[in-house]
Amino acid sequence: MRLIVHLGFHKTASTYLQHLLNGNARALAARGIWYQPQKHYPAHHQAAWALLNGDGIHLEMMLRAAKLGHCDTVILSSEDLEAVPFNPDVSTTIEATAAALGVTDIEWHIVVREPGAYFASLHAQLQHHVYADTLTMLREVLKKGMVFIPDPLAGEPGAPYWFYCFDHHAYIAGFAARTRHKVVVHDYADGDPWPGWRMIDRLGALGAITRLPAAEGENRRLGADAVEAGYRARIHDAIGEAPSPGFEALIAANLAAVPEAARIVGDRFADSYREAMAAFRA
Repeated sequence: MRLIVHLGFHKTASTYLQHLLNGNARALAARGIWYQPQKHYPAHHQAAWALLNGDGIHLEMMLRAAKLGHCDTVILSSEDLEAVPFNPDVSTTIEATAAALGVTDIEWHIVVREPGAYFASLHAQLQHHVYADTLTMLREVLKKGMVFIPDPLAGEPGAPYWFYCFDHHAYIAGFAARTRHKVVVHDYADGDPWPGWRMIDRLGALGAITRLPAAEGENRRLGADAVEAGYRARIHDAIGEAPSPGFEALIAANLAAVPEAARIVGDRFADSYREAMAAFRA
């Protein structure tokens, strides 16, 4: 049995790919490829969150279901698995769980995006959950090549932590050196018919993808007004009252700095992005 682990990354059209896989799960299963069907959101986030906590139970159930469905290839997909290159315990749990269920081959698939564009898109996305100050975020990216957010949901059920990768070659190469299994990197810019399509093509299964998701399956970036409203809501959550003019100025400065911060990030990690593609391209 073979396990394909799609780690995301975030903001690389992972949601669209998951909608495609989930919506065409029966056709894929007919070809021996198991994508555990999800009733609501199409990603395997529950399995990922358990793995981030060292528990492989959901992955185990997925592999058992694949065997019952007479499938010899399983796809696990969640962008919250972007933590894998940073936390060796997660890949160890995945590999041990898979081996116990008879998996002999694992492929780790990663879709990367030009770092500056990733910074801007991620900043907009984070307003759903946290206040991501642009300069603080920029400093962490430049100092560490990544962003780490512990307990992003403040103790509520969900991901226990988030990692976001910007220094692609450094962290992906480090991960590749720790696993005996193949690491494959895809470019978000290689988006025809969709980013990450080569992962499915490698399985000879592009022909099984016939049902396309509706517009909500794309998880497009919110407009500027919606992003601003999100950050205003984060401030309101923290102080419990309507933001003062000073806070309004803080939010405005935070948002205004994003394009320049994205340019700086793009310049800093351009070589790392290209090197990751050259070393691990699909």
